[in-house]
Amino acid sequence: MIIDLHSHLIPSVDDGAQTIEQSIELARQAVDEGVEHMVLTPHHRNGKYINYKADVLGATNALQEAYKQANVNLKVYASQEIRLTDKFLDDLYNGELLSLDAAGKYYLIEFPSDRVPSNAKQVLQELIDDGITPVIAHPERNHELTTNLHRLNELVQIGCLSQITTSSYSGYYSETLVANSQQMIQHNLAHILASDVHHIKHRPMNVESTFARLEKEYGLETVQYFKDNARGIFNGDSINKKKPIQLKKFRKKWFGLF
Repeated sequence: MIIDLHSHLIPSVDDGAQTIEQSIELARQAVDEGVEHMVLTPHHRNGKYINYKADVLGATNALQEAYKQANVNLKVYASQEIRLTDKFLDDLYNGELLSLDAAGKYYLIEFPSDRVPSNAKQVLQELIDDGITPVIAHPERNHELTTNLHRLNELVQIGCLSQITTSSYSGYYSETLVANSQQMIQHNLAHILASDVHHIKHRPMNVESTFARLEKEYGLETVQYFKDNARGIFNGDSINKKKPIQLKKFRKKWFGLF
């Protein structure tokens, strides 16, 4: 069973699927690639899109019914991809944010693509102290985290998890993002793989090819590690988090996407 914890299938709420037909097509692609459960995570407060909790819950219920009518056997759940802003903690404590699990233990958090916000460590530490585990979305596409892997290591060491995008690791985007993903996997700085699916051609699922590549490069045990972690997060359970491997001091040039 594959659980996809990051997707953009709710129509017309962000830069993901724009129509119900596109959403159904993406859902069918997910099922074809072995996904049974998908968490819907529209962008929230990223400077362009705002998707409030009540709206996402309503849209998810409607989408589930649409999939049922279209005979698409995919179960979907409401969440958000939440940009880390100065409103984050207020929104969280006011009950306005959706977690990746029903218990409210895991939240999918996005940074700007070029940097890590200056208040990130302080905010993330407060979440961890309150028993919440931040899941950092697609660090392999973040300029600061890829040019200085020690920054990601620091966040993982305090208790964060990170999510690599399937299309980054599979090679669908660029070899640079493959290398970024491999660095994070090899140093135990990546904990789940998720599609971040937006579009059938430009940003598709690539789940099947990603797990095939993961098995070839790191073995079945690593494949199971990533799948078990996704299941654990989805269920609100603790996961068996591997200890990060010590990093050498390095910096590299940035040639990535997004």
